[in-house]
Amino acid sequence: MNSEPLPKPAASFLALLRRALTFTSAKARLVVLVALCLGFAFSSPYFLTSKNLVNVVLNAAVVGILACPSTLLLVARQVDLSVGSAVGFAATALTVVAEKGLGLTAAVFAAIGAAMAVALINAVAITRLRVNSLIATLGTMAAFRGAAKLIGGGRSISVDGFGFLGQFRFTIPGTEFRLPFAVLLLLAVAALFAFLMRYTRYGLHMYAMGANPKAARLAGVALELNVVKAFLLSGAAVALASLIRVSEIGATGPSTGMGLEFLAITGVILGGASLGGGRGTIGGTIVAILILAVLDNGLTLMRITSYWQEVVRGALLVAAVAFDQLRLRRGKPEVRFEL
Repeated sequence: MNSEPLPKPAASFLALLRRALTFTSAKARLVVLVALCLGFAFSSPYFLTSKNLVNVVLNAAVVGILACPSTLLLVARQVDLSVGSAVGFAATALTVVAEKGLGLTAAVFAAIGAAMAVALINAVAITRLRVNSLIATLGTMAAFRGAAKLIGGGRSISVDGFGFLGQFRFTIPGTEFRLPFAVLLLLAVAALFAFLMRYTRYGLHMYAMGANPKAARLAGVALELNVVKAFLLSGAAVALASLIRVSEIGATGPSTGMGLEFLAITGVILGGASLGGGRGTIGGTIVAILILAVLDNGLTLMRITSYWQEVVRGALLVAAVAFDQLRLRRGKPEVRFEL
């Protein structure tokens, strides 16, 4: 005898409960973030102070802004390793122009132009010269790190009167929490890329390119043009990140932006984006960036040497890539992305 079907409200409730109890990778990242926060809160009385939490989200802001276009690129099986050097190059261009007395407006435009120039060179090398994105951006990473040292003379250059982006704080009513303006910029950038990737034809095309580039081309998707657009968006994010970094510190030096590319790509892969393409979300990337920021901050509060922090970051990247490769082996065979 067949059992009677459940009423619609009961069936909907059971379906909702089943989804809530399903342990996905997104939920796993949230659990890790909460566990780290609770662990460091018990380990240090300073972790949950408003000043320290501001430091955590502020440290995540620049990396998160760079990681958003990196997520878009990795979804389409492209990678940009030059973002750290590009930030240093753009920031140095800003301070050099400001130092020559040409004004902050000209300096800001110089930084934007420098960042977009790096993005355009990457795009041309990949789409026209057919250089693999990993190799192309690895080359520009080294080239523009050297270029930043050349135009800056390998010295630290300070700039005055440019502290709004990195130093301005909004006080949340009824609390002592002063939210940095840079964090609001991160939220705006994340919302923009989340909308772009989920609700626009361009975003759907990028997912299609990553999942099966040959089928995407046969369907009429302009692979080369979409890659150029993605790198230009990365250049815009680099420009914004360089302005924030100069505004925070008030100066640039030979090491400005160094290591940002590693943190960004670690956050993207840890956030669930696949090296095989066709998979990744901005929400997952932002949670992963917060995990990295909380981890660095908590280890610092526990007075653990920065060398161990580097070991932990590297181990996280290897673990995330290994997990992604195991998932790919269980799924369909990888299809090479050829423009």
